[in-house]
Amino acid sequence: ARSLADRLVAVLTQVAADPQLTLSQVDVLTGAERALVTREWNDTAVPVAAASVPLMIARWVAETPDAVAVRDGGGRSLTYGQLDGWASGVAAGLAGAGVGRGDRVGLCLPRGVEMVAAMLGVWRVGAAFVPLDPQLPVARRELMAAGTSLVLSDWDPTWESGGEVPAVVLDGRDLAYVIYTSGSTGTPKGVAVAHAGVASLAQVMAPVLDVSAGTAALQFASFSFDASVLDVVTVLGAGGTLVIADDEQRRDMAALSRLVRDADVRVASVVPSLLAALDPAQVAGIRRWVLGAEFLSAGLASRWSAGSQVWNTYGPTEATVITTAAPVVLPVSGAGPSMGRPIGNARVLVLDEFLQPVPVGVVGEVYIGGLGLAQGYVDRPDLTAHRFVADPSGVGGRLYRSGDLARWDSEGLLHFTGRSDDQVKIRGFRIEPAEVQAVLQQHPQVAQAAVIARDNQLIGYLVAAGDELEVAAVREFAAGRLPEYMLPTLLVLDTLPLNANGKLDRAALPAPDLPTAGRAAATAAEEILCALFAEILGVESVPADVSFFELGGDSLSAMRLIARIRSVFESEVSVRGLFTAPTVAGVAEQIAAAAGTARRALTAGERPAVLPLSYGQQRMWFLNRIEDAGQSVAYNMPMALRISGDLDVAALEAALGDVADRHEVLRTIYPEVNGVACQQIQEGAAGRPSLLVSEVAESDVSSVVAAFFGRGFDLNTELPWRAQLLVPAAGEYVLAIVAHHIALDGWSMGVLTRDLRAAYTARRQGQVPAWTELDVQYADYALWQREVLGDLDDESSLIAGQLGYWRETLSGIPQELALPTDRPRPATASFRGGSVPIEVNAETHARLVEFAQRGGATMFMVAHAALTMLLSKMGAGNDIPIGTVVAGRGDAAVEQLVGFFVNTLVLRTDLSGDPSFTELLARVRETDLAAYANQELPFERLVEELSPVRSLAHNPLFQVMLLVQNLPQEQGDDGWNLPGVVVRPTGHSSDQTSAKFDLSVTLVERRDDDGRPAGIIGAIQYATDLFDESTARSLADRLVRVLEQVAGDPSACLGAIEVVDSAERQQLVEVWNATSRPVPVGSLADLFAAQVRLSPDA
Repeated sequence: ARSLADRLVAVLTQVAADPQLTLSQVDVLTGAERALVTREWNDTAVPVAAASVPLMIARWVAETPDAVAVRDGGGRSLTYGQLDGWASGVAAGLAGAGVGRGDRVGLCLPRGVEMVAAMLGVWRVGAAFVPLDPQLPVARRELMAAGTSLVLSDWDPTWESGGEVPAVVLDGRDLAYVIYTSGSTGTPKGVAVAHAGVASLAQVMAPVLDVSAGTAALQFASFSFDASVLDVVTVLGAGGTLVIADDEQRRDMAALSRLVRDADVRVASVVPSLLAALDPAQVAGIRRWVLGAEFLSAGLASRWSAGSQVWNTYGPTEATVITTAAPVVLPVSGAGPSMGRPIGNARVLVLDEFLQPVPVGVVGEVYIGGLGLAQGYVDRPDLTAHRFVADPSGVGGRLYRSGDLARWDSEGLLHFTGRSDDQVKIRGFRIEPAEVQAVLQQHPQVAQAAVIARDNQLIGYLVAAGDELEVAAVREFAAGRLPEYMLPTLLVLDTLPLNANGKLDRAALPAPDLPTAGRAAATAAEEILCALFAEILGVESVPADVSFFELGGDSLSAMRLIARIRSVFESEVSVRGLFTAPTVAGVAEQIAAAAGTARRALTAGERPAVLPLSYGQQRMWFLNRIEDAGQSVAYNMPMALRISGDLDVAALEAALGDVADRHEVLRTIYPEVNGVACQQIQEGAAGRPSLLVSEVAESDVSSVVAAFFGRGFDLNTELPWRAQLLVPAAGEYVLAIVAHHIALDGWSMGVLTRDLRAAYTARRQGQVPAWTELDVQYADYALWQREVLGDLDDESSLIAGQLGYWRETLSGIPQELALPTDRPRPATASFRGGSVPIEVNAETHARLVEFAQRGGATMFMVAHAALTMLLSKMGAGNDIPIGTVVAGRGDAAVEQLVGFFVNTLVLRTDLSGDPSFTELLARVRETDLAAYANQELPFERLVEELSPVRSLAHNPLFQVMLLVQNLPQEQGDDGWNLPGVVVRPTGHSSDQTSAKFDLSVTLVERRDDDGRPAGIIGAIQYATDLFDESTARSLADRLVRVLEQVAGDPSACLGAIEVVDSAERQQLVEVWNATSRPVPVGSLADLFAAQVRLSPDA
């Protein structure tokens, strides 16, 4: 503020003295400030010991000829002596072809030791090299090769024998190389760099890279990218060993980590996006990372600085690779670390639009000068004159106008803030969208094209020149002229949107319509993978059966995905595996196979005479028996629908029978045979539910439905579902359906809905349903489940292994959770319950989703962590078990099957040590993932084997249930709609009368039409034996409060989380403690004397 005040006074003084001053002539810098930003922070001159890099390398050839200079990914290596010999051989071949000083030589060779020898051979004859990546389109290579004397595209083995060509003594002004960058006119531009700048770079950057004689350094960048020059000259100029990663190692992070380990690599210069695809543990041997070419985030910088030294750098090709550099200092504040300060022999000015220096903290354009400044653009004097301008400070020389925007901080460090033009960086590559646009417009079917960058993705918009535009043909055309990293995602529009001035309205260009339809995640592993896919791709959600690459993934983001999978699942998925099966479902199968959990697929097989129950059904049957068969409604699943219109009652009853015929579990009873419950599947009329039709008064509908829902099932003799149709008026109906949990779960309701609608539609038309026969039935699943789980006596069986996990995990678990109840627990639970709503706003929901994705977690895990935080704050302690259910539909064969597949898991959470929410989520994620990996052990068997204290008063092992619903939804809002009528749910659809647990928290995520988070709704169901409605409502409010706090500040610790609002705090702290009373002044003796005077005879 003081600085602003001083500047205002300076401006007033200047305009008062000379009112004719123009804006550009008004100076807001003091003399000291101007000296600071133009001279002191640019006092970088250092002498360069050698005029060229070949002279630096010659020292090591003479001193350590047997030291390894370069090795490649295939294990081949050259010593300094051998490298010098190979370079001499290349030079002899070039000299024989007439190449000499000042010529340019194209190098189109594969990655390896040959490429490095060729570079040095070119320099030996005084020529400059032009790298031509063999993977570039032929047309682009030909354009870049224009002006070269020749192109080396094949290696001649005779060069390995050396040659007798004396090395040309290079002058610092001699051309060293030409590297092409993207050009706004549609043609790439070649940047010509001289030897003086290259020699200075090698000397100045050696200590930054921390390379010296014998140091092994990774060479990862493409040789057509100027970062490769940094690697070659800095490492070889310092006597180190250059370790070149081959193409496979650049794609596969596991292969890269092996190279780093085998070659004992200690330092590396790479782009930050590579680190995003790597795990620090994979490359623990690297002590120094030099990063550049793209933005380095605070998170990535912090993560990698924990175990190694990280430097961040900045520099355009026009300034010989690197211009600024600085080590990352923890903690990293803001968006990311600075891009450093000018390196030796570099000059950086931050200027305004009038070419005047800007004050510290003010954003301006970066202008670069110094020894590393390029000569200009090859054969482009116009463009050279536009970008390379005279230094306005009066010290002489030229500056490169970078187009980058930055600001100085008070320490003399530069911070990148953006671009002044349309140039973008995608995956570390500098791209002019105009160049891509110019190529697209060359296709005869394209009338107009526009190219923009959005969410780190290049998008091209096309308008057809005629009636036909084949996107595939345009893409192929572009691929023949542009490198892979410049190929955009293509969209076809009728017209390009224009603003009021008739210019392209970039903001109105639509986002790519990526595939979002597909099946939902069927397992916990798939759900987590969907979140990881979405995180890497930067989208809201991902289906389980759509390709990663169709959704916008590329090779680099694939490496990042593999790294995240490795971190979250502790499982290795190869690049080849991801490309072979690039869907969530495919990756989940690979993870399962790698973990040794792949098992026989579920198929229909031979059935025994007595069909066993599934393990889940066994518990349902047991509870049904001990709770007076036919009386308990705790596990009833009721639903009531209001139907208006011309309902075909006969068709409805027939449809109910059709659904029962389709799903055996709906026509199964569960009698005892020799003391053991079994499945008996009914056939014909015995297996079809009857539809009881009754005329009732509108006023009696609620009580009749309640009575219908309030009747339990005798599973020994009754079908597990029944239906009733009430007719309160002509054309008005209420269909009530209730089923026992032994036959259905939440997923099944969607299947039942679809099948009943299809059957009714067919029957109404006088036909039978024409659905595809199911591959398996529930009885097949029950048999398969027992086969897959195996025998407890077999230590190698799945059930034995998972039981071992649960025994260890749940050892010493609290038998009963301390909850803030309103009354003591009765000896026997009544299962009566109530429900209060929960609602979380869209903003909080969006923050929670983003935080979950960053942590590789699901929304369930976030809710789990928040709920345990709340319970701990409410007195439940630091060891909190909660229950949840998993869908249990990991096999595709059961997706379309009605049945009871869910299993219950116990999730034990450790809240000791006052963890932050971030730390707690990490704990919860590990807990939940481990539980998911052991989810096949039925809860009933777990309870049986652990033998906790059994009580009719509460559920064993846990008393609080959490559900975050992720059920498949019918397309649109007409899930229950039947032809000819209007169907809508009534208030009787949800179960408000039973409570299986002390508390059940159910949350449902809502999304808007674009798939963005739109809020969370849900309810807390509570046992009325223990809680009043007001207590349950306050718990719901407190849970929302916790979610809002951790969404706003995930670093908040448990102790800092507030679960009381200001009014409640005031009541607890002030109102209920307002006990102040006036006390007469004096001692006890004075009070006694006063009493004597008042009543001496008392």
